[in-house]
Amino acid sequence: MSFRERYLNLAMALELAPVAVFFVANAAWGLMAATGALMAATLVCVVAGWRRRGHLPVLGLVTLVLVLSLGGLSLVFDDALFIQIKPTLGKLIFAAMLLVGMHLRPTMLERALGSMVILTDRGWRVLHWRWIALALFWAVANEVARRVLTPDQWVTFATVVSVVSIVGYILATRLTAPAHWAGPRDEDQPR
Repeated sequence: MSFRERYLNLAMALELAPVAVFFVANAAWGLMAATGALMAATLVCVVAGWRRRGHLPVLGLVTLVLVLSLGGLSLVFDDALFIQIKPTLGKLIFAAMLLVGMHLRPTMLERALGSMVILTDRGWRVLHWRWIALALFWAVANEVARRVLTPDQWVTFATVVSVVSIVGYILATRLTAPAHWAGPRDEDQPR
């Protein structure tokens, strides 16, 4: 499986589309309109992912609940705080899910990454800890950013971080795989 097939696919597009909508809507109409657009785009993308896969992934459902509840609170109270803490809460919940998921068999990441990544048991533990560290790092980064940046600057930060954090998870996986690979190697397999 090539890098493009493994990482640059419809699932990635569905993950990033709501962020792009949020960024564009903020630039055009402001944060509250962007929050409503983010809520709608997230709902559409989660439903599209559900129809594509045939099941609703837990992380997609958690994201949808966070976006709808915190976005709704932002709109009802006309307060950016609620939508600005969504990335922090999302990353903290993700880190907690990874911590619990590390003790399942197969692990949470094994279930999520399926046949794209085949690691030893130790490799899956290492990868879980690396992803947990990244999630906690991005949660702290969002808390710092939302406190020191203007709302428009924060939207830009959150948009960039959404892409960069995904790249970070991919890099953590690519750097972990060579030392802990348990499956057959293909033409694009890290060594």
